[in-house]
Amino acid sequence: MTRKVLAVTGTRAEYGAMRPVYAAVAAAPDLELDLVVTGMHLAPQFRASLEEVEGDRYGRLHYVTVSDTAVSGAAMARGLGEAVVAMAGVIEQVRPQVVLLQGDRGEMLAAAIAAAHQNVAIVHMSGGDATGSIDEPIRNAISCFAHVHLTTCAQSGARLLARGESAARVIEVGEPALDVILSLQPVPPEEIALELGLDLARPIVLGTQHPVTTEAADAARQMTETLSALSALGMQTVFTYPNTDAGGAEMVRVLESWAGQPFLRVVPHLGSRKYLSLMRIAAAMVGNSSSGILEAASFRLPVVNVGTRQHGRTRACNVVDVGYDRGAIVKAVRYALSDAGFRAALADCVNPYGDGRAARRTLDVLRGLRLTPALLAKWLPAGEPLLDQPPLPK
Repeated sequence: MTRKVLAVTGTRAEYGAMRPVYAAVAAAPDLELDLVVTGMHLAPQFRASLEEVEGDRYGRLHYVTVSDTAVSGAAMARGLGEAVVAMAGVIEQVRPQVVLLQGDRGEMLAAAIAAAHQNVAIVHMSGGDATGSIDEPIRNAISCFAHVHLTTCAQSGARLLARGESAARVIEVGEPALDVILSLQPVPPEEIALELGLDLARPIVLGTQHPVTTEAADAARQMTETLSALSALGMQTVFTYPNTDAGGAEMVRVLESWAGQPFLRVVPHLGSRKYLSLMRIAAAMVGNSSSGILEAASFRLPVVNVGTRQHGRTRACNVVDVGYDRGAIVKAVRYALSDAGFRAALADCVNPYGDGRAARRTLDVLRGLRLTPALLAKWLPAGEPLLDQPPLPK
């Protein structure tokens, strides 16, 4: 009998990272995938992101629409409530054996709450990571609901153990985004240059900056500082839209007000393949996207990480941290591009997030998980193994 897995996707970044996992589950003869599509995918400005999900056809799709969360913190809270109600209905209809969740978004927490109340096993990826903003408590809340934790690195596993999670439930699989890089068939640089009006003979900067919910009132100024720095540098820059958290709408307004500047190309959504292909040829990355922490090290790409959003997250030697100050950002970019010591360290940069085989290990867990009362009763000592056999070793 096939095992039914229900997963949730709510953002372009999370979906791009999880594609190898979804593809592996969909292709497995003993597993069956249902995918809840929600959040940013259903916003009009991210239509291309939805088309990517629908084009992949990894499983049966279920659409959950919630209120626009980019308006305010109150809107984010209302959206979470709406998502809990909708997720409960989808889980009740699909009746999965396992709910697979990734990361720290509100839609993932909504699914965790709905699944836990229906006694469905929850497998959570990327628990134990450390970041700023409201992402941190949301991720920790999902970890509290989760029955199995698939972590990205050793430090994340250690954090979960320190919070009291059982070692038997914590399995390091690595970051699935690295699987994507390992199998990437890049878009030719000439094609990217033609589409975006770039000169490949000159340095290219890739920018992605998201709002920090505890700093939402300052989101417009933060984006302005970053764009002012890039303008002062005069380097051709491709900047993607922020996510739909509180403050995101203000950031989009600032971005669009700068869109006519000759140095800047504003693109709402590049798609995973094109985004990674641009990372391959960029001279530097600027902003606060998790892709600058998780994926960029695999390309040995210098990253100027702006502000507090990635505070505490494990990073490689390619990251330079700065505050929301245009002068500091300019100085950091110049340092990353020209400092001899930094460039030498960059040449030997090692990504701390795994070996690009996270999907294979995740598949092993989903197949081998023992769906017994002991799995769900995580507050009791496990008297028996939770897996038939351990996943592929690191």
